[in-house]
Amino acid sequence: MTDAAPSRDDKALNGLLLAALFIAGVVLVREGPHFDNVIDGWPFFTGAFFLGTVLGFIAWSFSFGTPPTLKFTGSYRLPWLAALVMGLVTTVSVSYINRTFAAPPDRTLMGEIDIVDEGKGDRWHVSVKMPDGRYHRYLISKPVAEALKNEKLVRLGIARGALGFDLVAKFEPAGR
Repeated sequence: MTDAAPSRDDKALNGLLLAALFIAGVVLVREGPHFDNVIDGWPFFTGAFFLGTVLGFIAWSFSFGTPPTLKFTGSYRLPWLAALVMGLVTTVSVSYINRTFAAPPDRTLMGEIDIVDEGKGDRWHVSVKMPDGRYHRYLISKPVAEALKNEKLVRLGIARGALGFDLVAKFEPAGR
C-alpha cells in the first residue's frame, strides 16, 4: 500500500520550513564565530541547540496535532524541520543575548600569544596559550589584531554573560 501524496498545504509548509532552516543556518554562520569567545562554549552551544530543538518539536506537534513519531516522510517530516529551525534560532538568540548584554569585564587572565590570524573582513583570530597549557582561539577585531601583532602576551578581560556564561570580552597587550 502506498502513502497518499502530500497535500498542497504540506508542500507549502515544507518549503517554508526549508527556507527558514536555510536562513537560520546563514544567521548561525554569522553568529558562530562568537562562540569562540565563550569560556567552555560547547555546553552553551549544545545546551541551547538541544533545548531549542525539543521546544520546536513539542510546539509544532501540539500546534498542528501531529503525533510524535520517528517517521521522516510526508507531514511527519514537518515537526523535525520545525525542531531544527527552532534549535538554530535558539542557539543564535542565546549567543547574541549572552554577549550583547554581558556585564563589563571584571577579571583578567594573561596568556601567551601563539598566532594572530587574518580572517574574513573585520573578523580576525588570536590563538592564546593559557596558563594551564591549553590553546584557545578567540575572535577579535582588526584594530585589536593590529595592536596584538607584535606582542608576546595578551591580557584577556573576562566578562559575565547575561545568561551566566563567561566570555572573553576584552583583549589588550599585557604591556599596557
